[in-house]
Amino acid sequence: MSSEFSGADLIADALAQLGVEHVFAIVSIHNMPILDAINRLGKTKIIDVRHEQAGTHAADGYARASGKLGVMIASTGPGTSNTVTGLYEAQYGSSRVLVITGQAETAFYGKGLSYVHEAENQVPMLASVCRRVESPRHIEQLGNAFNAVVNDMFTGRGAPGALEIPIDIQYAATAPIQVVLPKAEGFQPDADGLTKVVEKLANARKRIIIAGGGVIAAGAHNELQALAEQLDIPVLTTVDGRGVIPETHPLCIGNYYNSAGMYNALLDADVTLAIGTKFAVGVGGQFAAQTPPGDLIHIDIDGNMIGRTHTAQLGLIADAKSALQGIAAQLQEPSPNDSQFNDGVWQARDGVRAAMRARLGDDWPQVMDCIRDKLPADSVFVRDQTISAYNWGNQQFPILEPRTSINPTSGAIGPGFPMSVGAAIASQRKTLVIHGDGGFMFHATELATCAQYQVPLIICVFNDSGYGVLRWLQQNQFGRINETDLGKVAFAQMAQSMGVPGQRVASVDEFSAAMDTAMAAQGPYLIDIDMEHFAPMEISVMPKRKSEVDIKS
Repeated sequence: MSSEFSGADLIADALAQLGVEHVFAIVSIHNMPILDAINRLGKTKIIDVRHEQAGTHAADGYARASGKLGVMIASTGPGTSNTVTGLYEAQYGSSRVLVITGQAETAFYGKGLSYVHEAENQVPMLASVCRRVESPRHIEQLGNAFNAVVNDMFTGRGAPGALEIPIDIQYAATAPIQVVLPKAEGFQPDADGLTKVVEKLANARKRIIIAGGGVIAAGAHNELQALAEQLDIPVLTTVDGRGVIPETHPLCIGNYYNSAGMYNALLDADVTLAIGTKFAVGVGGQFAAQTPPGDLIHIDIDGNMIGRTHTAQLGLIADAKSALQGIAAQLQEPSPNDSQFNDGVWQARDGVRAAMRARLGDDWPQVMDCIRDKLPADSVFVRDQTISAYNWGNQQFPILEPRTSINPTSGAIGPGFPMSVGAAIASQRKTLVIHGDGGFMFHATELATCAQYQVPLIICVFNDSGYGVLRWLQQNQFGRINETDLGKVAFAQMAQSMGVPGQRVASVDEFSAAMDTAMAAQGPYLIDIDMEHFAPMEISVMPKRKSEVDIKS
């Protein structure tokens, strides 16, 4: 084997320069040089996943939990097509996930000669779910292509990207490159705009804050909490913004903006400061009707998001951290929020929380409390789209720190488990995922990955023998169910067959004991929760159908 520095070495060295400590991969003849170069360099560890879609979701979870670049290395053709769903989720969640893939050698690329795994339209396929895709045709283009993709991903709002590298370019001789990332200084707020925002905030007395995932992405949680405390402002979060302020903090409302009871209590606000959120409208578009009360100040690093869902009286394109620092520097002894307004908000918050908890029945509040009591504050808590996530995981379970709350932003079923694998590897701390049995089957084979690398992950499968949310929706909309019963799977036995210990539980006490066992385990542990033996909860996740929604302009 040649000792020359190759295109594959360039990629391995560039990833090391970026501080990428782990990459997810499935080996193939079209990426072997890259994986060999990574192992020879010895600065990045390869995690061998069992499916490229799961690996891309894992890279996404890795990115969200760490704030670093998440990387999936795939094969050209079928391997890369499998990454598309993961890239779709990353695009939806503004997550920095890089897919590096091979391609037929340049002498055959585009000739239609059925070269093995040839995918002539791979670039446009990837471009449908990535902000930037590059495909160098000569070794001299490889370094610039890598830098172009990565710089795009780290400029402004996060986004996935992809790099396609023909196999002969991976073997070709070249020289190292220097990787330099852009800085957030390019997104400093406009001075006049910032002054107007400060004036609007200073003159208001009934203010609320809506904080989204952009605050966490910018590392601006401390600045946001400081502003809230200075002005005594109630803080609502989006589901992706959870953790910007501890949900036990007296100023935190949490992810309840879309609750009718909470929204009605906010209507008297004179200013809404929304920062780092795109105001996703939800299933059926019903949340588009919930116009932020008072004058909307919308701050986002992506100008395309400002005013897209709701008209903004003041818009400011800026990195969340820079904007919040600028606001704090200019505010001069402003008056705190109106205490009567705040009291009404706190009363509504406590009422909504109590009402939602009451809907959980006798057992599920105890399960939720058990997890929070036993799970460290800095552990990552991941949810898939399942009844338990809708009813308590996405709102009622207290999130205490940034980057410890992850869920599929796109609403997809199934990404939760592989995302939790990536999050656990990124944090190297005990991580817990709550999952439905239907969605868990999408990527159950990643149990083998958990066993191989002794991933510190607690997998809670809430087993109701089917797609519980869809079953409930069908019964309510059609009076019958269709294709949502899946039969009961013995998940603990499945896990044990792949080297992951686990057990089935049928009571709160059994669950509590299983949590103790799982917390003591060095590696992964699966808890199969037989929902048939727990007191039922009232499902409260049904959005109205689109035809029933009054969407206001």
